[in-house]
Amino acid sequence: MMATHGPSGTPAHPYLDWAIATNFAHLRPGDWLPLLVEFDLQQMPRTRFIALTWLDARLKNDVWIPELFKQLPAQLNFCVLFIRKSKADDVVRNASWRGTILRAEMGPPGDLVELAQLPIASIEAEDADCEWMLRLVVAVIDEGISFAHPRFRKTSNQTRVEFVWRQDAGIEITAAQIDAAVAAAKAAGENEDKVYRAIGGLDMSVEGYKPLARRHSHGTHVLDLASGYDMSPSLTRPLIIGVDMPEDAVGDPAGSTLIVHAAMGLLYVWLRAMSMRRPNETLLVVVNISYGTHEGPHDGSSVFERFMDAVIALSRSRHTPIRVVLAAGNFRQSRAHARFDLPAGATQVLAWRLQPCGLTPSFMEIWFQAGTNVTVTLTSPSGAKLVHSPTSIPNPGVDPSGFSISYVAPGTALSCFLLTTPPTAEDPWATIPHMVVPSGIWEVKLTNGSGASVPVDAWIKRGDTLGGRRARGRQSYFDDRAYVRHELYGQPKEFDIPPAGSYSYVQRQGTLSGIATGSSTYVIGAYRRGSKPTDQMPAAYSSEGPASPIPGRTMKAPNWLAPSEDAFSCPGALGAGTRSGARVAMNGTSAAAPQLTRFFAETWTGTVSGPVPPLLFPVSTRVPSADRPLVAGDGLVPLKPPYGRVWKDRP
Repeated sequence: MMATHGPSGTPAHPYLDWAIATNFAHLRPGDWLPLLVEFDLQQMPRTRFIALTWLDARLKNDVWIPELFKQLPAQLNFCVLFIRKSKADDVVRNASWRGTILRAEMGPPGDLVELAQLPIASIEAEDADCEWMLRLVVAVIDEGISFAHPRFRKTSNQTRVEFVWRQDAGIEITAAQIDAAVAAAKAAGENEDKVYRAIGGLDMSVEGYKPLARRHSHGTHVLDLASGYDMSPSLTRPLIIGVDMPEDAVGDPAGSTLIVHAAMGLLYVWLRAMSMRRPNETLLVVVNISYGTHEGPHDGSSVFERFMDAVIALSRSRHTPIRVVLAAGNFRQSRAHARFDLPAGATQVLAWRLQPCGLTPSFMEIWFQAGTNVTVTLTSPSGAKLVHSPTSIPNPGVDPSGFSISYVAPGTALSCFLLTTPPTAEDPWATIPHMVVPSGIWEVKLTNGSGASVPVDAWIKRGDTLGGRRARGRQSYFDDRAYVRHELYGQPKEFDIPPAGSYSYVQRQGTLSGIATGSSTYVIGAYRRGSKPTDQMPAAYSSEGPASPIPGRTMKAPNWLAPSEDAFSCPGALGAGTRSGARVAMNGTSAAAPQLTRFFAETWTGTVSGPVPPLLFPVSTRVPSADRPLVAGDGLVPLKPPYGRVWKDRP
């Protein structure tokens, strides 16, 4: 199957097109699809867009914009909306949609979340200058936030968590509700379990993964590193807003992403901050998002990156300046990135390995300069071929197991091929029958019909199953024989310095998260502590920026590295478990980013630039000189262990 989006102005929403073409067979059940869309303010004022007067009257009941997101500033050219899944094909083919929507990102299907019930009034900025106040909000957009944990309380009777939005249930939990539930649990002689059973987060009668039923949860650990403190009535600590994303978004490796729910979370945090702001006050907001993706253009032009940049810029005029901190990604060893130059008339073959027993589809994005004549041929292990170029039509003998989309991405001078394959095994829980394809090496052949060399980047979409879930996705990867995985004596090879005479198109460079190349966000990688600065190495997984981006692109490296490993023998950063008194270790750039969130919360005065960590260590000289700025940015931040814990006293 093939769909094409050219520079003619038609919308670019390739994953939505794929979902429609495959009858949503690989996505979770649900009647509505959430979308983050971008539109042109010059052609469509926001007031008209949110009124849906531009939409064909026959589709008015099939597109819905939550009332909450209608309150945003008129200068914002992004919106979250829902379309009825059964009518999605009619909607995206309609002329009114195609003439209005520039791009769209798709979230997992679900039921409508009644956001209109959240009591947030529209608040416009005041004309008068605002005083700088000490109040600051730390917001975490994550999953599994133990909002009743003592580390997030000012006193035993007063929480610092002002609001939590549980996106899965569409409910908002307030500080008053948390305090009342904690008081009731204490009176009954019970622990936090009673709190979560009473007001949300631990309903064991509902099927599915429940992070708060476990000893450790990602969201609790991240929030503790970002803003967890021992209770102290005399000290001023940041207020907290939590956004608990649904499992359908976080744990789904089947083609949708958590981007839409993260975008809804950021908008909710901003609106809540505006509602909390006092007269003549500037309320500072630091937002942590410790998730990442493989795919995307990696030049700051993706829908979510442009959305974050727009929100950050507009927040300053509303006296609620936002700073967003992102994890760099844990993808340096994932073999999910290929980078090569394709000379005129030349052909490059990529080996794409699909693992057996994968219950979800696999995706590859191939990015190159727009206007070039590049042809892509996808060949399965059985020999079936799918041939596609920007001007071609499907061959009569196309293997129906393949799906190809080409489009020019708005906001950038790049073209993209999206290649997809069905699962390599049948999912026994699937509700819609789907095709199964062979595992093994799928050959991706690129041929340059242009008269000049074309630089090419390819990324394989993240498809692994997160820990604790039923195994569904198995990560596909590039399998190049020239790629060196281990050093001479067996230790993992950490950087792209090939042995003499060898070269691989599979690159550790350029593995930065696909949502972490925007112009206004802060991106944090990870390093391992050492006894002296020269021993402090970047974590082997911490993603790296590109060495030679495609001309015109602005891909960047992480800003800084923060510690995520206590030692080689003691991996991870200590943080709170889901229950009082518990502490656990978690590694990854997910544990590094919130430590810089904490630094900003304790030192930021609201200026557009800064604060910059006052002391930065250079990266170890054991890192090749060419890789140092790509993997470590401006250096290693020697942050002290959070909240004064002694790191050698590990549980």
